[in-house]
Amino acid sequence: MIIRNGGTMRGIKHPITHEIYEVSDDATNVIVNGKAGSGVFTFGGEWVSGDLKSADEHLCGWLGSERGENRFRDAENRTRKLS
Repeated sequence: MIIRNGGTMRGIKHPITHEIYEVSDDATNVIVNGKAGSGVFTFGGEWVSGDLKSADEHLCGWLGSERGENRFRDAENRTRKLS
């Protein structure tokens, strides 16, 4: 988890590109910020908007999965129930 301005965001730093991948506040997209700009992507890694046109689809998918979600949320605040 990354700490920004004293608060916590739900994101991770890409190990190769050093871009920051974080889940949007409404938990429907992934926001990617890097030196080349920023972009919004689906959890499947498809471009939605912004300067960046490509993202790591595997990292986007991980952030959108229950495993990724569980890393950033406690059991009472999950948006999806575990099966």
